[in-house]
Amino acid sequence: MSQLHELLAVEGDLAGQSQKIMAETIKSFGRNELFNGHTKVLKMDDENRQGEEEAGFESVKLTTTVKKRLDYTWDSLIRHIDAFSQKERTNQEAKADIIVDGAIIAKDVPVTSLLGLEKRLKEIRSIYDSIPTLQQGVEWVESPNDGEDIFKSKYPEVRTKTDKVLIPVVLYEATKEHPAQVKEVVKDVVVGKFVTEKVSGMVTSAQKSNWIGRIDDLIRAVKQARKRANNTEVVKVEIGKKFFDFINGK
Repeated sequence: MSQLHELLAVEGDLAGQSQKIMAETIKSFGRNELFNGHTKVLKMDDENRQGEEEAGFESVKLTTTVKKRLDYTWDSLIRHIDAFSQKERTNQEAKADIIVDGAIIAKDVPVTSLLGLEKRLKEIRSIYDSIPTLQQGVEWVESPNDGEDIFKSKYPEVRTKTDKVLIPVVLYEATKEHPAQVKEVVKDVVVGKFVTEKVSGMVTSAQKSNWIGRIDDLIRAVKQARKRANNTEVVKVEIGKKFFDFINGK
């Protein structure tokens, strides 16, 4: 008795083959010359010209019949219908537990659900993979006073505030003959400081990595469960020929 994974390996090929043959059959049914033939014989009234009869003989043989073409097509369709039906029927029986680290997360999950769950978990992983993380180089601490799941920088960032101020500079001291020479120059003078405390609703790189690791564990567990479910023995179903017999009134 074959197993479900073996049936899955050939069912797609059978589907493709039957589709191709159906298309060929429909196309052939549009070519009347394949299903018609004739024999044309020349009968001369004049006995003296009876030698021309052989030269006037013409024969076109039938290429095939509609029934033969249908039989050929149904041979392929029956194999695919039976394989498809067996797959769908076996899928009703194919189940497995999702197990992570020895613990059962979900019991008796159908194989079709496992396939869908695997796809959805990969989509979920893409969400977690895009999560922004806290800026590197800043020491962050949890800040419950600011709200749940909020961090703030442990040490404020301090930056000086400066203004440009005109300051007189004496170039030459005054003498008895000349007054002092003074020039105003612009200087940056510290007048205060900016104190910045950063807050963030992002998560740590470690938290993000932990989440993604757990999702990967689930994806692996679902894949393993699907593999076990696909080891279910195929339920034998043969209905293709019954369809054909009913259509042909047998």
